[in-house]
Amino acid sequence: MMRFKTATANYLSSKQFGSLAGSSQKGYENKLNSFCRDTVHGRTLGNINLDKINTIVCTELYDTWELETSTSNANHCSRIFSVLMNYFVARDLITKNPMAKVRKRTSEPRSVVWKHDQVVSFLDMAFTRGNWTSIGMIVMMAYEWAQRPIDIRSLKWENVDLDNQVVKIKQTKRGAKVELPVPDNLNAMLKQQEDTWGFQEWVVPHHRPQDNAYRPLTVMQMTHQLKQVKDAVGLPDELQVGDLRKTAIIEMILGGAEALAIQSATGHKNVASLNPYNKFTLETARSALDRRQRQ
Repeated sequence: MMRFKTATANYLSSKQFGSLAGSSQKGYENKLNSFCRDTVHGRTLGNINLDKINTIVCTELYDTWELETSTSNANHCSRIFSVLMNYFVARDLITKNPMAKVRKRTSEPRSVVWKHDQVVSFLDMAFTRGNWTSIGMIVMMAYEWAQRPIDIRSLKWENVDLDNQVVKIKQTKRGAKVELPVPDNLNAMLKQQEDTWGFQEWVVPHHRPQDNAYRPLTVMQMTHQLKQVKDAVGLPDELQVGDLRKTAIIEMILGGAEALAIQSATGHKNVASLNPYNKFTLETARSALDRRQRQ
């Protein structure tokens, strides 16, 4: 049976793909190549045989795309993925499109942010039990660095310099590379993590007993642990790991950080990309009025 990346490469060289408009081709090609790099059940999708890509796999993909950015992004990715799957069906490579059975969610702009004391309460609880340490580390790093959880869970030790307290992250969404400082409290936690898990490549690994392999946490594992800790603390169910990046960016804006400085941390391509985070609030209005040069 053909692997997903081989079948995808065949589609990209097909007449059907060639008939698309140039702009559509570029967008499709970027998305399809990123699908090949996605991880499901601890394996790279590109290396999975087509007959193993079922509704369960597609559901995890959908959840990953949603966690990466938004429900709108997940729905967009699922549409492109379905085009590919339907092509495979037409070529008799598979019998049905498994993405068609995935329950899609309504795309609504999320306005949920964490309060600082909610983050603190979550971390205090997560680090009291060994089986919650992984989600605690992911939440701490995502919040501290204003990064997407999809990039935090796949972080490798080779990109962390604890001596100089610097981390380098290549973001999955746009390929932006950011270099970030590691504050003392997080550096201390990472040193403890390295003492335990430094023998393998992932900063926050999941040990898979069936083959003794180490892989990043799956989206389902991360979501399950998140809910366990939230329930233990009594935090609102609506809080998601993906909201921590937005929370951190809004806190930087409210703290008076310059847009270019925020960009260097978040990896946004331009200042306009920060507009969705720049809410009109009493705090921002007060900050602006206080900074006026009065004559």
